[in-house]
Amino acid sequence: MDSRLGKETSFHERLKVEFSADFFNFFNHVNFFDPSLNINSPATFGVINSELIPANRTPGSRWIELGLRVSF
Repeated sequence: MDSRLGKETSFHERLKVEFSADFFNFFNHVNFFDPSLNINSPATFGVINSELIPANRTPGSRWIELGLRVSF
């Protein structure tokens, strides 16, 4: 589950500042791949042996990104 929190504030009529925090893998749960369904290998049939790791991420970790946007 991913989530985002944000707050936008206006200064005068033309200046807006937005702060945001993005949370990826919010509950810090491991996301596993589907189990092996190879019938010819009974030792590994139905076994989950790897987890889904998105690119440029640490295995099983929660990521938080902070952002600041100024519009004028």
